[in-house]
Amino acid sequence: MKILFVRPVTPGAIVLNLIPPIGIGYLASVLRKAGHEVHFLDCVLEGLDYEGFRKRFKEVCPDVIAMTAFSHDIPSVKKTTGIIKEEKPDTVIVLGGPHSSGMPHETLTILEDVDFAFRGEAERSIVKLCDYFQNGKPLPEEIKGLIWRKKNKVMVNEQDFPENLDEIPYPAWDLMDPREYPDAPQGVIFKNSPVAPIMVTRGCPFKCTFCAGWTITGRKIRYRSLENIKGEIALLHDKFGVKEIHILDDNFSFAKEYVKDFCRWLISTKWGITWCCPNGLRCDTLDEETVKLMKESGCYYISVGIESGSPEILKKMKKGLTIEKIKKQVNLIAGAGMDVNGFFILGFPGETENDIKRTIKLAVELNLTRAAFYSYIPLPGTELYNALLETGEIGAIDWENMTEMSVPYTPAGISRAKLKKLQRSAHLKFYLRPKIMFKLLKEIKTFNQFKFILKRARAYLIG
Repeated sequence: MKILFVRPVTPGAIVLNLIPPIGIGYLASVLRKAGHEVHFLDCVLEGLDYEGFRKRFKEVCPDVIAMTAFSHDIPSVKKTTGIIKEEKPDTVIVLGGPHSSGMPHETLTILEDVDFAFRGEAERSIVKLCDYFQNGKPLPEEIKGLIWRKKNKVMVNEQDFPENLDEIPYPAWDLMDPREYPDAPQGVIFKNSPVAPIMVTRGCPFKCTFCAGWTITGRKIRYRSLENIKGEIALLHDKFGVKEIHILDDNFSFAKEYVKDFCRWLISTKWGITWCCPNGLRCDTLDEETVKLMKESGCYYISVGIESGSPEILKKMKKGLTIEKIKKQVNLIAGAGMDVNGFFILGFPGETENDIKRTIKLAVELNLTRAAFYSYIPLPGTELYNALLETGEIGAIDWENMTEMSVPYTPAGISRAKLKKLQRSAHLKFYLRPKIMFKLLKEIKTFNQFKFILKRARAYLIG
């Protein structure tokens, strides 16, 4: 079968993190292995509008369209699937990604043109679904993670969590060449390019009330073997000239001995590859020996999820962190000679203006190089999202504005305009300090990177 994977059109949006979608890469690789013809269209990278997508769709003329979607992509997906059915009604449309994982029933209810969707990991299941298209078996009820319709009723099958991640082939890197993506792919700063993202683990045992990651990968942490990771980095280095790796896992540092062995191997290669952890590690999983070895092996930058400067809000988040622990761990990382980026959430349910000001104060006091102050997003499938639905604090949602810049939610007593003003104040207070500004400007290597930083600043300061 001819299968076209699509990252959907993002009209008018400011895309702040444009990286190769390795989730799609994994799915593409398993389908290729099963003998299917696979294509990939990144509408965001190519800057396509809906008519641009229509033209490319007609050129490929696939049997199956497989799309990935975050919650803010839903209006775009609805328009895109309408175009597909206009042009080639017999095209099978399959949806995956965070939104369908968090809202499986609602996804097929809202998106009438989507034929099937997946909840969570789908490497094994998507092959079986294509077998069903071709041979009529296995039946939909036998395919794990599948979301499908039975007599107009939406059915949601049990999720699939492959235990042995090494059985999954490397992502189809030739379809999403790292060299074609921006100089500043994630986190604004980089040391060397080309840059490639990789995933080492799946699953998260932590119970943060605002995070939906577990709805995709489950609660149990599963690791790829170190040999498997070595093979992928060697491929990226040798075939694509990759000089920097961005490890996207939130839980990469959960198993300290694994991290140390990874660092020792990277040192032994003498490739001079730099690396970082831009997605936000739990700072309480790091110790002095580990961070020193990370630094020695080429790690120069770690993001940590701090979230709030209010002890009360941290408890509501179920972070399992104290302000004292946060300060100690940030100093530990910075003391090893690495930059530290702090992630913060503003406008959390139950938060007051005073709580937000405590968060800003903590950010300025900490030994951070960079900081990002995100608006709280009620992500589908999270504990807090369900609680807000029950209390009626959220109702009909404007999915297109489910981004950190759009202020999709505000707690009682704080208007959207006020929260945006506080977000603007947080960034200005943090960055308009000589030592922070000088370091940031010093790290800019290209004009494209400078433009990217300006775009990011505009998103948070103006919206």
